[in-house]
Amino acid sequence: MSDPIVENQENAELPATELLPDLPPVEPPSAKFIVQLFVVPGLIVAAIVGAWLLFGKLASAEQDWQALLADMKSSNEHRRGRGAMGLAQALAADQNRKGITGPRLATNPQVAQELSAFLAETLKSSSTEPTVIDQQAFLIRTLGTLDVPDTVLPVLRDAMNEKHDREVRKNAVLAAATIAYRANERGVGLSGEGIVDELSNVAKDGDPLLRSSAAFTLGLFPLEKTKQTLTVLLSDSDVNTRLNAAIAFARQKSLDGISVLREVLATAVTTKTAAPSGDSSVISTSNSLKAIGDLASQLDEPSRTDIARDIESISKDYPEPRVRLDAAQALTKLRGK
Repeated sequence: MSDPIVENQENAELPATELLPDLPPVEPPSAKFIVQLFVVPGLIVAAIVGAWLLFGKLASAEQDWQALLADMKSSNEHRRGRGAMGLAQALAADQNRKGITGPRLATNPQVAQELSAFLAETLKSSSTEPTVIDQQAFLIRTLGTLDVPDTVLPVLRDAMNEKHDREVRKNAVLAAATIAYRANERGVGLSGEGIVDELSNVAKDGDPLLRSSAAFTLGLFPLEKTKQTLTVLLSDSDVNTRLNAAIAFARQKSLDGISVLREVLATAVTTKTAAPSGDSSVISTSNSLKAIGDLASQLDEPSRTDIARDIESISKDYPEPRVRLDAAQALTKLRGK
């Protein structure tokens, strides 16, 4: 503040100056203060804007799915690609809308009807051109993101028929699995009418990949309709098919596949060399341990003790850390801790 103006600067008496107490030294703001002042509010604003853009995009996809589907049916290759990718992304994003109420693209009956009809039309083609097969497989995977089983499963059943390409059939089996899995997670398991019969036919195929996929998927439907086929698959020549059948029984709280699970564990006990984490033997061992853990309450005490001996060895000596962790968790369940 500047001094007050006086008429006669020479004769004016200067005001007495008051002594002020010492002020604390001025320090630069800390990094924490700057973060709190600028960065945190910025992140909050960014999150709000991101959510607004996401839900705006989802709402737009909900309204524009007909345009996307029209693009998918276009004779223009680029339009088809954009439409297919746009609709698939919108459906995938819709499946990630956890805990959000309101209309959903994945349960829209019109979307399910249009896509199912489109797939049914493309399946009429006898072409073996890779582009045709890729389009059919892509449509099938997209249908797997829909939760309208009464509309979607019949056309997937058709896609499993042996007259179609292996890639088409495999994707149809796995799409049925994802639909059934989500239904089970919601507590509204599917009856499996019709689709179980076709899955049982796939389970007889000469291709072990198809048999294995069918065994896995059958485990997601009621056991009274799948038990006969799964029992046969427990003796399949392909190890993955046998294991998936055993896991299917375990998922239904049945001990029918316990001998297959124990065979996998016995092999794991003797494993001394590390394998890549994505190796089939690592995955098989991990899945078997989880299945055993799920069956812990069904096993009698002598069986628990016997199985726990193998699992304890795996938990200590198996070269893959992830499997050792799975073994430790299975032991906890077996011992009731």
